[in-house]
Amino acid sequence: MPTQYTVKFEEPNELTDDDETSLVVDDYDDFGSSYSFHLPDGTIRSFGKQLVETVEPAE
Repeated sequence: MPTQYTVKFEEPNELTDDDETSLVVDDYDDFGSSYSFHLPDGTIRSFGKQLVETVEPAE
């Protein structure tokens, strides 16, 4: 199975549930000042790095 990643955001947003700040994504791209996250539903969403705390391999 390909590696997935856990993204931890500074604050909850439209992609996270309620007060959650974490989200599992299928892949991501680092564009210097922003990330592009490949979501499990096949869509891609971009966020500025100032909104993202960490991106780590999912457990």
